[in-house]
Amino acid sequence: MDKQYANDINSLRTGESVDSTFAVSRKTLKKTKSGDDYCLICLQDKSGSIDGVIWPEALKKTQFEVGDFVKIKGDVEDNKYAEGAKKQLKITQLKKVEDKKDIEYSDFIRMTKKNIDEMIREMESFIESIKNIYLKKLLNLFFEDEKLRNQFFNSSAAVQYHHAYIGGLLEHTLAVTKICDWLSGIYENLNRDLIVSGAILHDIGKIKEYKLDSTIKISDEGRLLGHITIGYGMVLEKINEIKGFPEDLKERLLHIILSHHGYKEFGSPKRPKILEAFVVFHVDNMDADVGGFNIVLEESGGQADWSVFLKNFERSVLLRELKPLNGHHDINIESTESNRDNNRNKLDSANNLKKDNTAQNELF
Repeated sequence: MDKQYANDINSLRTGESVDSTFAVSRKTLKKTKSGDDYCLICLQDKSGSIDGVIWPEALKKTQFEVGDFVKIKGDVEDNKYAEGAKKQLKITQLKKVEDKKDIEYSDFIRMTKKNIDEMIREMESFIESIKNIYLKKLLNLFFEDEKLRNQFFNSSAAVQYHHAYIGGLLEHTLAVTKICDWLSGIYENLNRDLIVSGAILHDIGKIKEYKLDSTIKISDEGRLLGHITIGYGMVLEKINEIKGFPEDLKERLLHIILSHHGYKEFGSPKRPKILEAFVVFHVDNMDADVGGFNIVLEESGGQADWSVFLKNFERSVLLRELKPLNGHHDINIESTESNRDNNRNKLDSANNLKKDNTAQNELF
């Protein structure tokens, strides 16, 4: 298979010609002013995605759907209708790949850049640290189940926005868990076992909401129920397997899951009403925004100062790197620490002198 650009969409530059294979992750039919059909699509490989346009003449010669692999020919151009630097493909030829025997699916679906084995070990250490016997038993029921375990560690956290890649759910969940654990050491009235367990399980329903093929897709169950409802059902089912699970603890944990999107208009059946739920909601939202921002930053390839208008942020965001101080990339740490030590010594000397004077005054 021709892999001229496969696995590296982010390397494409304006003016280049493309002749390669990609996966179709989005397809939208439109009409020109004269009434002819044209098509807007999104193509992806494991490095990222790029929008494309197929004008009427080329569109008449092809048939394909979302999830198909397609061999395309075209040219990279600037999208004059997008704010900021936004590339797109002007596609002149597109042919659906019928024979998939040479397709390496891993070439077309993004994966986390972090070490999955290390993240798994960290997650397991959090589970081991839970002291509440009922919460620990519940978490073990999930992560000792080989099928659920593999689904969780290989799932995406989204289709497009944040952590939208294999291992993304693990990466996102671990980040939320670590932050919640840290916050439980700052706010003493947070129940550490409850908030860590809630953080680990808050997105568990996503293992059934999303499915991986040539692209990340929403399952029928995901479209009909959503991951919050699915997750609530999964956790409740496991709780019911544990004899004597405390009712109050059950309700609080399930409430964290049901309320972790914060608002009903964002998909939460309930708004947060316990402190642990407030914290999980805010941490989850923050990590999702950071993950979404980083994907935009990566896909810009350092070619734009500002992003296009981003629907999830409802604004454009600044992508330009902060300029180095005085033309230097790094502050002289040794000099800074030396100055700090000198200032501390001067302060100590002044305090000692003040104590000596006070002591002498007290003698007379």
